[in-house]
Amino acid sequence: MAGMRRIGVLYQAHRPESVSLADWLCATLAAQGVAVWRGIVTDEAALRAAAPQLDLLITLGGDGTIVRAVRATALAAVPVLGVNLGRLGFLAEVEPVRLEDTLPRLLAGDFGVEKRLLLHVDVYRGEAALLSAEAVNDVVVSRGRVSRTVRVSVEADGRHIMTPTADGVVVSTPTGSTAYGLSAGGPIISPDLDCLAITPVAPHLGNAHPFVLPATCQVTLCLVRGEEATVTVDGQLDLDLLPGDRVVATASQYRAHFVRLGGDGYFYETVLRKLGWPD
Repeated sequence: MAGMRRIGVLYQAHRPESVSLADWLCATLAAQGVAVWRGIVTDEAALRAAAPQLDLLITLGGDGTIVRAVRATALAAVPVLGVNLGRLGFLAEVEPVRLEDTLPRLLAGDFGVEKRLLLHVDVYRGEAALLSAEAVNDVVVSRGRVSRTVRVSVEADGRHIMTPTADGVVVSTPTGSTAYGLSAGGPIISPDLDCLAITPVAPHLGNAHPFVLPATCQVTLCLVRGEEATVTVDGQLDLDLLPGDRVVATASQYRAHFVRLGGDGYFYETVLRKLGWPD
């Protein structure tokens, strides 16, 4: 890639370590003659507006910060580099102690860009559209504040798959397979695959199992029964549901763009390291 002319820095204003790192990074980039846009993670509107002018976005936070950043910049295809200030950092590429040594490569454009599948999510009540959004990780239909199970009809391209009574149903991308889907017993999926995973959450009697489907499928979740049920996109966008509401998930026309500095085998190393598997 060509050299970077304008770089964005996204940070968490409520975390002193994120603020101080943003101060240092912005000053360092400016000293190198790079134009810098600086924003806080909670102001997605400002990030969306700035995205078309950015050559690169650096996030200073955890996986949640990276997910917000990718969702806001996907339409502009901005490469995102995650600097890990979170607990797990599954999506991050760089630890803070390595950032200074990494900057020369970033400024020279000496990095790869990994493109990953995003979901497009539409929520309907009858013919009325309630929500339309992109998802980096997943969309979930689940029980809300009332601690009772929900019943959800699941279809793929109009074909019935299951109607579990469960705490919820997760539709995830390969990126999201190591998020909620993993904790619900779903498969770990390599991010270079184009597919969707459907994972029931704590199904009653255990009579529903995960499905992995081609990304060309349209997955529809219809709430059959559930008091105060909700739909959640990436754990960040929420909407209350009523019986009969439909959540439609398809592969997005846009892609997530992640900056990668290492080799092709990084994903497997990340799984072993981040999950703490004994081998």
